[in-house]
Amino acid sequence: MPGIKVLRGRLSQAAGADPRVRRSRAALTTAFTELAFERGYQDIGVRDVADRAAVGRSTLYSHFSDMNDLLAHSLDTHLGTLARCTVRLEMEPDLVRVIAHFWQQRSSARTMLQGQAGAAIACLLVRHLETALLGLYRTHRSRPSLPASLLAEQLAAGQIAVLATWLAGRAAASPEKVAQLLHRTSYAAAMASLQSVESARLSKTGR
Repeated sequence: MPGIKVLRGRLSQAAGADPRVRRSRAALTTAFTELAFERGYQDIGVRDVADRAAVGRSTLYSHFSDMNDLLAHSLDTHLGTLARCTVRLEMEPDLVRVIAHFWQQRSSARTMLQGQAGAAIACLLVRHLETALLGLYRTHRSRPSLPASLLAEQLAAGQIAVLATWLAGRAAASPEKVAQLLHRTSYAAAMASLQSVESARLSKTGR
């Protein structure tokens, strides 16, 4: 995604084997989440998060490239749940809980989905979606005719657009209905990509 800094948090997982690294990362993401809900995302800075986590600013920057990177990774579990709905036939109860959580925190969530923060979240969601799609292709022993990253970009944009519209109050629906919409449309798109692969294979064999 052009213009977005590399998400250092995702790329430093190898170092995460060190318990000290895991503790520091956990402390930083916990501190960030607490402050974001207490004050709002726009009203906290690097020093605030570092002080709450009882670490230095240099430690924060050794794990995350900036506040947007930290924001994205504080939502990592939620983004993973959104991505899984793309490849699961049955909707997970966790998806409804994630959507309901976004609604409860909608004032902060609306801000987080905009600008550079929103772009960082979208970038990480694309990574989760691409991983889920590649797993789906392996399970079905299919080789997609288009890169999984392309469908992942489309799905991420669609999921975020639905959430942003709903959280802004421009479309009324319960968290359950929004979760169902995200699951059905995302799963349908993923399965359609499998069907297109199968259709291409059959056309080559003349069947």
